[in-house]
Amino acid sequence: MKRHARIAAPYTKSLNENLRPLVRFLRSRRGQKWDDVFSEICAGLDTGSTVKMHVRLHVDDFVFSRIAVGRDGEWMWQGRVIRFHPAMRDCFFVDPADGLLKDCRELQHRLPPINRTPVRKGGK
Repeated sequence: MKRHARIAAPYTKSLNENLRPLVRFLRSRRGQKWDDVFSEICAGLDTGSTVKMHVRLHVDDFVFSRIAVGRDGEWMWQGRVIRFHPAMRDCFFVDPADGLLKDCRELQHRLPPINRTPVRKGGK
């Protein structure tokens, strides 16, 4: 019955996925401390609004904010070694050396040599 009600409804409620303003904002803050940028995002997108909270949840889709340095000096994100891929457009990273927000195009040049070695078969 619910399926038929959805089909007959003139529209359904959903959240707008236009996140271009978020990307433009992040791009305008390149070179600034990530803590300051994230504080500004939190101040503008409070948790009292569902739509604003939804946009805040997408910050991690565009920013590699918790890059860790492994024991061999490799950069890791979510437990995996970061490998640059040319399709990484509209993304940003927080440089673990200085805490600044940077464009992913710089990531290719900032990654240590160990991150540039090809992955061997067998996952090692």
